[in-house]
Amino acid sequence: MGLLRIATVAAIGIALLPSDKEQQQRLYDRAGATAEWVVTFCDRNTTVCTKSAEVWTQFVAKAQFGAQLAYEMAREHYAGGVSTASLKLDDSKSGGVAPAVLERDSGTLTPLDKTPNWHGKQPNRNGI
Repeated sequence: MGLLRIATVAAIGIALLPSDKEQQQRLYDRAGATAEWVVTFCDRNTTVCTKSAEVWTQFVAKAQFGAQLAYEMAREHYAGGVSTASLKLDDSKSGGVAPAVLERDSGTLTPLDKTPNWHGKQPNRNGI
Protein backbone atom coordinates (compact mmCIF):
# COMPACT_ATOMS: atom_id res chain seq x y z
CA MET A 1 0.00 0.00 0.00
CA GLY A 2 2.87 2.38 0.78
CA LEU A 3 4.43 1.86 -2.64
CA LEU A 4 1.16 2.74 -4.36
CA ARG A 5 0.85 5.90 -2.26
CA ILE A 6 4.42 6.96 -3.12
CA ALA A 7 3.83 6.29 -6.80
CA THR A 8 0.62 8.37 -6.72
CA VAL A 9 2.33 11.33 -5.04
CA ALA A 10 5.26 11.10 -7.48
CA ALA A 11 2.88 11.01 -10.46
CA ILE A 12 1.01 14.08 -9.21
CA GLY A 13 4.29 15.90 -8.63
CA ILE A 14 5.55 15.06 -12.12
CA ALA A 15 2.23 16.09 -13.67
CA LEU A 16 2.46 19.50 -11.98
CA LEU A 17 5.93 20.26 -13.40
CA PRO A 18 5.93 22.78 -16.25
CA SER A 19 6.45 21.59 -19.81
CA ASP A 20 7.50 24.93 -21.30
CA LYS A 21 11.31 25.44 -21.42
CA GLU A 22 11.06 29.03 -20.12
CA GLN A 23 8.91 27.98 -17.15
CA GLN A 24 11.25 25.04 -16.43
CA GLN A 25 14.26 27.41 -16.34
CA ARG A 26 12.39 29.84 -14.06
CA LEU A 27 11.47 26.98 -11.70
CA TYR A 28 15.07 25.74 -11.73
CA ASP A 29 16.37 29.23 -10.89
CA ARG A 30 13.85 29.68 -8.06
CA ALA A 31 14.69 26.27 -6.61
CA GLY A 32 18.39 27.12 -6.69
CA ALA A 33 17.81 30.49 -5.02
CA THR A 34 15.67 28.89 -2.35
CA ALA A 35 18.31 26.24 -1.64
CA GLU A 36 20.98 28.94 -1.34
CA TRP A 37 18.76 30.98 0.99
CA VAL A 38 18.24 27.95 3.26
CA VAL A 39 21.93 27.00 3.31
CA THR A 40 23.07 30.53 4.17
CA PHE A 41 20.50 31.10 6.94
CA CYS A 42 23.09 30.90 9.75
CA ASP A 43 25.37 33.36 7.93
CA ARG A 44 22.61 35.96 8.04
CA ASN A 45 21.25 35.08 11.52
CA THR A 46 24.20 34.11 13.71
CA THR A 47 22.50 34.85 17.04
CA VAL A 48 19.50 32.69 16.17
CA CYS A 49 21.72 29.78 15.13
CA THR A 50 23.91 30.11 18.24
CA LYS A 51 20.92 30.10 20.58
CA SER A 52 19.33 27.24 18.62
CA ALA A 53 22.50 25.18 19.00
CA GLU A 54 22.46 25.75 22.77
CA VAL A 55 18.79 24.80 23.04
CA TRP A 56 19.36 21.72 20.87
CA THR A 57 22.26 20.60 23.08
CA GLN A 58 20.09 20.92 26.19
CA PHE A 59 17.25 19.08 24.47
CA VAL A 60 19.52 16.20 23.45
CA ALA A 61 20.89 15.92 27.00
CA LYS A 62 17.36 15.80 28.44
CA ALA A 63 16.28 13.26 25.84
CA GLN A 64 19.24 11.03 26.68
CA PHE A 65 18.46 11.28 30.39
CA GLY A 66 14.79 10.46 29.77
CA ALA A 67 15.64 7.50 27.56
CA GLN A 68 18.13 6.17 30.11
CA LEU A 69 15.56 6.56 32.89
CA ALA A 70 12.87 4.77 30.87
CA TYR A 71 15.30 1.99 29.94
CA GLU A 72 16.34 1.42 33.55
CA MET A 73 12.74 1.43 34.76
CA ALA A 74 11.71 -1.05 32.07
CA ARG A 75 14.70 -3.24 32.85
CA GLU A 76 13.81 -3.22 36.55
CA HIS A 77 10.16 -3.99 35.81
CA TYR A 78 10.84 -6.89 33.49
CA ALA A 79 13.75 -8.25 35.51
CA GLY A 80 11.49 -8.43 38.56
CA GLY A 81 14.17 -7.12 40.86
CA VAL A 82 15.59 -3.90 42.15
CA SER A 83 18.65 -2.47 40.48
CA THR A 84 21.56 -1.09 42.44
CA ALA A 85 21.05 2.32 40.82
CA SER A 86 17.63 2.75 42.39
CA LEU A 87 18.95 1.68 45.79
CA LYS A 88 21.68 4.30 45.58
CA LEU A 89 19.08 6.95 44.89
CA ASP A 90 16.96 5.79 47.85
CA ASP A 91 19.90 5.61 50.32
CA SER A 92 19.93 9.33 50.95
CA LYS A 93 16.21 9.52 51.72
CA SER A 94 15.04 6.37 53.39
CA GLY A 95 17.96 4.07 54.05
CA GLY A 96 17.70 1.95 50.88
CA VAL A 97 14.19 0.59 51.26
CA ALA A 98 13.09 -1.46 48.27
CA PRO A 99 9.92 -0.36 46.45
CA ALA A 100 6.63 -2.09 47.21
CA VAL A 101 5.72 -5.12 45.11
CA LEU A 102 2.19 -5.56 43.79
CA GLU A 103 0.90 -9.06 44.44
CA ARG A 104 -1.73 -9.85 41.84
CA ASP A 105 -2.77 -13.24 43.25
CA SER A 106 -3.95 -11.90 46.60
CA GLY A 107 -6.00 -8.85 45.69
CA THR A 108 -8.51 -7.11 47.92
CA LEU A 109 -11.58 -7.89 45.81
CA THR A 110 -14.02 -10.50 47.08
CA PRO A 111 -15.89 -12.84 44.72
CA LEU A 112 -19.01 -10.69 45.29
CA ASP A 113 -17.06 -7.63 44.10
CA LYS A 114 -16.15 -9.45 40.89
CA THR A 115 -19.72 -10.31 39.87
CA PRO A 116 -21.28 -7.88 37.40
CA ASN A 117 -24.22 -5.75 38.52
CA TRP A 118 -25.77 -5.55 35.06
CA HIS A 119 -26.86 -8.69 33.22
CA GLY A 120 -28.22 -7.24 30.01
CA LYS A 121 -31.78 -6.78 28.84
CA GLN A 122 -34.21 -9.23 30.41
CA PRO A 123 -36.66 -10.95 28.04
CA ASN A 124 -40.23 -9.70 28.14
CA ARG A 125 -42.63 -12.07 29.92
CA ASN A 126 -45.22 -11.67 27.13
CA GLY A 127 -42.76 -13.04 24.58
CA ILE A 128 -42.40 -9.73 22.76
